[in-house]
Amino acid sequence: YCYTPLAAYITDTLEQSLLACTNPKYSPFMTAISKDFGDPFLHDPHTWSHTLAAICKALVKSSAQDYKVFLKACKTLHLNGVIEPCWLDWPLSCPSQFLHVETLHHFHCFSWDHNVKWCIEVV
Repeated sequence: YCYTPLAAYITDTLEQSLLACTNPKYSPFMTAISKDFGDPFLHDPHTWSHTLAAICKALVKSSAQDYKVFLKACKTLHLNGVIEPCWLDWPLSCPSQFLHVETLHHFHCFSWDHNVKWCIEVV
């Protein structure tokens, strides 16, 4: 087989959710929802098979033709409503592997949310 590997795709959080077919309050990398962010537990990776299985479940629950009902089914499965991901036919592509964290933004938020606030609290 000959194909172009998708090694890295750097995007912001909303684009990551769009590409991973997840709801923005759901991690495109791990099977954690927004309530789980910051907990000490290691959640399972959000793999392509997990996403495709959730899309199939949503399509079984309701038809994509009835969009409002379909979006409700997607919301319960933490999907964003995409039924044909762009990486679907790309061999060895998994959003949890090719999407990368927007490093500068995340480190800035981490240092402001934690270190600076802790220092202000101490002072």
